[in-house]
Amino acid sequence: MINTTVTPATATAELVNYAKGFAGYELWAIKTTVEWLKTKDATLLETPVVSSYGTIKETLKHMWDTSAWWIKNLRGEHPSLTFGPFECNESVAEVLDGVVKQAEELMELVSAMTPEQLVQAYPVTIPFTGDFNIPGYEILSQITHHTTYHRGQIITMGRHLGITDATNTDYMFYLLVGEKRY
Repeated sequence: MINTTVTPATATAELVNYAKGFAGYELWAIKTTVEWLKTKDATLLETPVVSSYGTIKETLKHMWDTSAWWIKNLRGEHPSLTFGPFECNESVAEVLDGVVKQAEELMELVSAMTPEQLVQAYPVTIPFTGDFNIPGYEILSQITHHTTYHRGQIITMGRHLGITDATNTDYMFYLLVGEKRY
């Protein structure tokens, strides 16, 4: 094990680099997934499959909506969260474009955040759960983990539809190949 001393300044710089890198990973993973899905017949993305959401398109729309809500919290807007019937009236192309734009917005926001904003606690109200003060870096983590969870569902849904050539969007794959960090 390497013995290193972490100073507050080093820790702060590492947190900023990690947050920006994680937002970069989110954007890369979303773009990689969308580019893969664009090679498929759009009707497949609207074909019902038993999962959390009825189609791949609906799963992507949920990712888009949920990321938008969390980003508003990260901006300090404290949006309300309402539950109701899920609707996805957008076309496949609109959803694919929307989920990428959402990831680009997150990247821009995190890239502009100061260390203080990353550790700042943002008020978040989740119905049936309560009111919370969540640090910015934890909100970023929530966004990326949530979309990772649903990208996994999309791959499984695709397999049920005969789509077996899913792209790899693992974080380590991103570090090794996508970002070529090591």
